[in-house]
Amino acid sequence: MSGPVYAEIVNGIACKVGSTIITINEFKRACEREKNKALLTGTEQPDKSAVMNILINNLLIKIEAEDKGIIVTDDELDTIIEKIMKQNNLSKEEFLRELEREKITIDELKETYKIDILKTRLTNQLVSDKVNVITEDEIKDFYIDPVNKRFFTTPESVKLSQIFIPVPEDPTYKEAMEIKKHAVEIYDRAKGGENFRDLIRIYSMAPNKEDTLGYLGSFTREQLLNFMKPEDIEAIFFLDPGDVTAPLRFSDGYYIIKIDEKNEKTLLSFDKAYENIKSYLLKLKGEEIFQDRLLSLRQAVKVHYMIVME
Repeated sequence: MSGPVYAEIVNGIACKVGSTIITINEFKRACEREKNKALLTGTEQPDKSAVMNILINNLLIKIEAEDKGIIVTDDELDTIIEKIMKQNNLSKEEFLRELEREKITIDELKETYKIDILKTRLTNQLVSDKVNVITEDEIKDFYIDPVNKRFFTTPESVKLSQIFIPVPEDPTYKEAMEIKKHAVEIYDRAKGGENFRDLIRIYSMAPNKEDTLGYLGSFTREQLLNFMKPEDIEAIFFLDPGDVTAPLRFSDGYYIIKIDEKNEKTLLSFDKAYENIKSYLLKLKGEEIFQDRLLSLRQAVKVHYMIVME
């Protein structure tokens, strides 16, 4: 190894991108993050050259954004972090501990969001510089193609309300039978035509019933799979609006569910699907335009690796 190259490595440089550098420490940290991300997600860990390519692309995005006057402020990044903590109900200390578990610092996390925002803003600017990025014919062709129907088909859904009868942990046989009998009696009254809202007010033990009056929300089959068995879902979708399910047993108790409303699978008209199709095609086209620009930036800059890429 020649003297100058050895000196560069000693000075901690992993790669030169034009007149800008990527340090060995930055590269090692990126490798650690990608390795940990792969472990957490169960995906294959990228090799060193793939990690370096990510760093080079990120550096080029920052350079290009700066040239075009595109910025992301510290306040914007702080707001994102605060929103994440609030959504996950985490204190600052808890949030930092979670980042430590994921082997990423808060500054590295902010840098990740910064790159994402810069890429989005850069892509939007590149798209806005083009004329007729998406044509009317492309939108119409997308709508007509049977393969794309899933993009603008609303799935079958139901609106549900509930009466919740809790079952304590480890009940005696007698207690379990009495609770089941109680749930069946309420179901019989609901099925017999008694006002379901009145039965909710009297018998439901759901903690939020005063606020919701038993209303659970609107669900597709796929959404119900998050907390229901397939056979229970089929039973619900088999019923008509106004019908009530027999008591369904879950780990915490019995649920008597009423089908408030049922919506069949529907295909949106072209006019109603228009904006969604346009947005989707613009996103695809924007990614294509961005990747073309990134490729031209890579071809225009001299990249000099100072360490071996395996």
